[in-house]
Amino acid sequence: MNRKLFECVSLGLSTVMMLVGCGRDAQLPVPQPSENNENTIVIPYSTEEGKYPVTWDLDSVYSGVDEWQADYDKAMELLEKYDSFRGTLDNAKALREYFDFKYSTELTRLQSKLLMYANLGNSLDPTDPVFKNLLAKMDAMTRDENERSAFFEPELFELSLEKREEIFSDPLFEGDEYWLRKFTDPDYEPFTEHEDLILSTLSMGMGYSSDIFDILDSVELPYSTFKLPNGATVELNDEEFSMLMNNPNYNDEMKLKIYRAYEERYQSFANTFAALLEECCSQYYASSLLDGYDTSLEAALDDYDLDEDVFDMLIEAAHSGIPEYQRYLKLHADAIGVTDQYIYHIGATASDYYIQAINYDDGVDDVIDALGILGDDYIDHFSKMIRSGHIDVYPTDTKNTGAFENQISKDYLPWVLFNYNGQPNDVSTIAHEVGHAVYDMYSTEYQPKCYNNPTVFTQEVASTTNELLYYNYKLENANDTDEKLFYLEQAIQMFATTFFTQAFYSEFEDYMYKVVESGESLDAEDLSDKWMELMETYRGDAVTFIPENRYRWASIPHFYYNYYVYQYAADIAYAASIVEKIKSGEVGAAEKYIEFLKLGCSMPPVDLLSKAGVDPLSKDTYAKALEYFKSLVDEYEALTTDR
Repeated sequence: MNRKLFECVSLGLSTVMMLVGCGRDAQLPVPQPSENNENTIVIPYSTEEGKYPVTWDLDSVYSGVDEWQADYDKAMELLEKYDSFRGTLDNAKALREYFDFKYSTELTRLQSKLLMYANLGNSLDPTDPVFKNLLAKMDAMTRDENERSAFFEPELFELSLEKREEIFSDPLFEGDEYWLRKFTDPDYEPFTEHEDLILSTLSMGMGYSSDIFDILDSVELPYSTFKLPNGATVELNDEEFSMLMNNPNYNDEMKLKIYRAYEERYQSFANTFAALLEECCSQYYASSLLDGYDTSLEAALDDYDLDEDVFDMLIEAAHSGIPEYQRYLKLHADAIGVTDQYIYHIGATASDYYIQAINYDDGVDDVIDALGILGDDYIDHFSKMIRSGHIDVYPTDTKNTGAFENQISKDYLPWVLFNYNGQPNDVSTIAHEVGHAVYDMYSTEYQPKCYNNPTVFTQEVASTTNELLYYNYKLENANDTDEKLFYLEQAIQMFATTFFTQAFYSEFEDYMYKVVESGESLDAEDLSDKWMELMETYRGDAVTFIPENRYRWASIPHFYYNYYVYQYAADIAYAASIVEKIKSGEVGAAEKYIEFLKLGCSMPPVDLLSKAGVDPLSKDTYAKALEYFKSLVDEYEALTTDR
């Protein structure tokens, strides 16, 4: 085990916020109906609050900045207690008191609440100077805490290995063995106090590239414009683009023009985005080297206690499944009646069944029905989250794009952000993100603080399992062939965008890091060349590409997290195994899955997943996921042939 510069532990200000987002193909904001779909059903939906809350109530956290500042001042005073531990950490009792102070006392409660409020406000508007200032203050508190606690590891590691083993075998640490394993690891090399102080100062710039991306992408980057046949000029934001592409009065030639204009948005700023990504990769690589790793990939996987074989096996599995993916894409082109299938066609439906907009309340109820197979206790947790007032549902002009869930403070239920537009995949996103939240809820209930913050790697199993169960429910309850075909397409697209597209993104991310780690810079056109190379590898001649597709890499927020996207692809493979066990009626399968959720991060991910009957280090696991995908494609071929 190497030393970790930015180690994420349970609580305390040094904790990295657990933020898990919805992995989607960034090519289009929503799936689109095909041109030959003449029976489109349009159901308007309201953005007003119905039976379920639709906005965050941040006043329930703090009534305003003055109240926030008062707690901030208290927390800063409490940090002074670190000094009292210096020179005392040579026995179990003192160490237990130190860990409790750092992670389980009033200091932790205040820090978590302060950070939660600042992050949530910033998510609603990353340009708001009030919340930007609060986040800056939290960064300052982090540096102060890191400086005050820099003595801890050097002092502890002055003790012999035998003495440390004796201390941590004390009953006071019973149950904490996995969490505290590095302190008795003979290969672990701590930083000196001087090194810690230097690194604490250098950490000030960490993550800024992601913050800048959020501001640029969500607020300041201008949308492309398009002149409509009636002479009006419109701004092609996601909502407007979706409406135009759904317009049955526009033929495919017009939609291609709209799509090309929409895709131009990132081209003019490609060099800026390349510079941001280079800064991000450089920072992560530098921290990896300082932590004693050779590559950013090694550091990222070790952070989750994972073997690098997981990444390699995933990419290998994705490549083995590409022919089946391209078979589906070709079947889909035939089914919707196009010769040239552009990316905007991939979300089109060959079915005459289409619901354009689904009210949020109806979408929630549908997901609850779908997840009933997991049992009453799961549904009780899901419903509690839905009714909590901790879900912000509809898009705004300033709100962060996409969707995410996080739980910073264990004193509060998790928080979820949507950009709900009433599309079918928005309903799937309800299942996905609240699946994250329920996992956090179970972990908090059944695990101590050191184990109740699941890693993103296992978190994505919880979310994608829900999505697969949702689509399985819709397929089983379809009223006719058209409805079944519609949801079959949705299920296939969900699997494909989560497995194949995220594997493609993972290869692109791996390329970025390898370029930076070789001492070269990230050039916008080189990145675009690589993007198109991978697009052609994964989609081949089943899709027709346009020049503007070259710059879509610039739109992906997850590239600002160190080796992040592979987790989506890996975890849907694991989720497919879990869902197959549950829907086949395997005795105890649902109960085993719930037990997995209750275990939090109390053991390595491979061991956790084994509790749900999944082995991430077995090629058979990935082969079964591809068999699942093939079965969907086979059914699709049967339903679309000779329609």
